[in-house]
Amino acid sequence: MHEKTNQPFKYTCADILQCLDYQNIDGGFPAFSNLNIDMLTARLRGFRNQSSWVIIFEHLVNWYAAEGIQPILIIDAVANCFPNKQDWLQESFYPVEIKNETELDLREEEIGKVLLTIRGEDVAVECKSIKKHSNWNLGINLIVHLLPTYRDKMLATNREIQSMLPIDLEQIILLDNWYHPDILEWNQDAHRHFRPSDAKSMQMIAQVLATGDVNLYQPCEEPNIDWRIWIEK
Repeated sequence: MHEKTNQPFKYTCADILQCLDYQNIDGGFPAFSNLNIDMLTARLRGFRNQSSWVIIFEHLVNWYAAEGIQPILIIDAVANCFPNKQDWLQESFYPVEIKNETELDLREEEIGKVLLTIRGEDVAVECKSIKKHSNWNLGINLIVHLLPTYRDKMLATNREIQSMLPIDLEQIILLDNWYHPDILEWNQDAHRHFRPSDAKSMQMIAQVLATGDVNLYQPCEEPNIDWRIWIEK
């Protein structure tokens, strides 16, 4: 529903897009085609009130160079209301603990199970049941195997999200599948790399935040929150 108010908003759609573009330059807008980090699933949330807005990007990744096969939940928040006039915050969380990671250096036929704790729940995964999507990276294969059952558990908790919000804001939009612009790809028409504001998806999300009308988000680009798309880039 459209939020009814007699007071003017203190930001516009253009303000939001300008901030996203600025953070794109400054490294605060997620680049899902980053060669060092494999994005395996993601979620977008938008929060607002009369004077403030926040867009939160959650992305569950495999960052082999940093944490081996340990999944990492990276949360990027872009906003107009962070302290010290900072427009971007990033936090990392570890929703999955691998209890026998040292054993996984053995030959595949010698590994029986991967022993995990997911948000406090003990999980044992038979190694032979993990499909090989990546021949060399057990971390990618493991996360993909867990997604059908544990995706929501591996993404952010309400407490983790609230810890990144500087003030009390209403969540107005939540997306599990949208078109995420590839900011590392070249925009031939503009003779530069793509910017967040080039994407109709980001334009519509900004309109939702600026007006309070969730009906302004009507997907018209092919959603691309699928790890297969980004792994192949």
